[in-house]
Amino acid sequence: MDLPNRSDRASSAWLDGIFLLLCAAVLIWQLLLPGFIGMANNGDFPKVAGPLCLEGADHETEKFAYFEPNYERGPASCYNPHIPSSEIVPAWLASSLELVLGNKTHFDIRWLGALHALIFTGVYYLLLLLLRPLHLVARIVMASAALWIFADVGFVAYLNTFYSDVPAMLGGLAAIFLAVLLARSRRISLPLLGLFGLAALFFVTSKAQHALYGVIPLAAAVWFGWRSRSPRGRLVAGLVAVALAAGMIWAIGSTPGWYTAQSRFNLIFLKIARASKTPAQDLRELGLDEGDARYSGMHVYLPGNPMLDEAYRNRFYARTSYSKVVMFYLRHPARAVRILRSDVRLEAPLRRLYGNFPKSYGRPPGAQTNRFSTWSSLRSWFFQLWPEHIAVWYALAILSAPWLAVYEKSRFRSALLWTTLAVALAGTGEFCVASLADGAETSRHLWMFHVFTDVTIFLALVLVASQVQHCGSHARSSGASLNTPPAF
Repeated sequence: MDLPNRSDRASSAWLDGIFLLLCAAVLIWQLLLPGFIGMANNGDFPKVAGPLCLEGADHETEKFAYFEPNYERGPASCYNPHIPSSEIVPAWLASSLELVLGNKTHFDIRWLGALHALIFTGVYYLLLLLLRPLHLVARIVMASAALWIFADVGFVAYLNTFYSDVPAMLGGLAAIFLAVLLARSRRISLPLLGLFGLAALFFVTSKAQHALYGVIPLAAAVWFGWRSRSPRGRLVAGLVAVALAAGMIWAIGSTPGWYTAQSRFNLIFLKIARASKTPAQDLRELGLDEGDARYSGMHVYLPGNPMLDEAYRNRFYARTSYSKVVMFYLRHPARAVRILRSDVRLEAPLRRLYGNFPKSYGRPPGAQTNRFSTWSSLRSWFFQLWPEHIAVWYALAILSAPWLAVYEKSRFRSALLWTTLAVALAGTGEFCVASLADGAETSRHLWMFHVFTDVTIFLALVLVASQVQHCGSHARSSGASLNTPPAF
């Protein structure tokens, strides 16, 4: 490949600058200017806001229905459930900035939204760098497609929230695009490798559910270290791998037992026992008593549920485990398949959840914006039209990507293929864990599955654009050689 000359670099910089401005404009319009939107709290916000002594001005009376942008500060708002999440870092930084520069008694969530938006813009810049091997028209089309997909309100509304999935999205996207940049380069860039480690660590430590997939960026770091010929590069790769392993252990090991027990209760009584023809037998296999079958259909947020009783809660925690759940699925694979199929049909189409507007806007409870929503609406519609398409898509990605990558001569397309495989594996894991390890709000827990799915679609589009460009260049060079008169 020819090295880009000075004019090519200048045009690339101008194009990237234009699209960065477009991205920033969309984010500012959605998140910061009058008429701004966000997403309603489902009860998870105190996990991040509570340790910072912040509480919504609505005192959680408008959960699910309205987006609350204003928060009160003070000792009365302090609450620490000791649930690990990297989201506490940007939330603390945003809170501290407003405390110094703005209001001392209240917190406007747009400070956090602005910080998230700044990180999002940086992630989009990495995507633009990824597109530079493409010709001008293809770059414009792909950069526009990226804005259509990733600046959709289904992504952006999360930026004005305390959800711990936000660092999973931002860190995950950054790590993916950096992986392509590193894999396509002949030499491993140490700054990019360090940034990859930081982004992957942001993802891994966002919540225990996502920490499970830290093995994927960890394996990538080891591979980058193996490719690097310098001792310094291998040292950086080793440090990244160690940091990711430590982050996984911290996120999973520090999650309180009562918190994972809640998820198991929802799973056992909402998904397994409620749909079972033999609930008493199933509960025995899962470590519980036959009499517990009377709780079928309950969840831990329902008034009067037995988990409110400390003695029952302790007994449930001691007698159940996810290892028993895994063994149950292995003995009854048809039950696991039935749950997965049900969630593909009923939960996966529910891509956008909860209200986007503050109550002061006068919208109905749970109202959602239609602005910048065409991509998420299209994906939801396609899930409703043909739910099984997702199994076909993931099968194609997982089976064809490594086979094509082995025979691919282009470093760029090979990097796209291997990264697509890694993202598809992570997306498959996200769906299976959200579906088979919890029973409440499965649709919201599938959000990172949708993020990874959209990334595989985007990478596939870039791959096609690169292949079309290659075929066109090959055809032109062949035509030129045929039209060249023979030399005598």
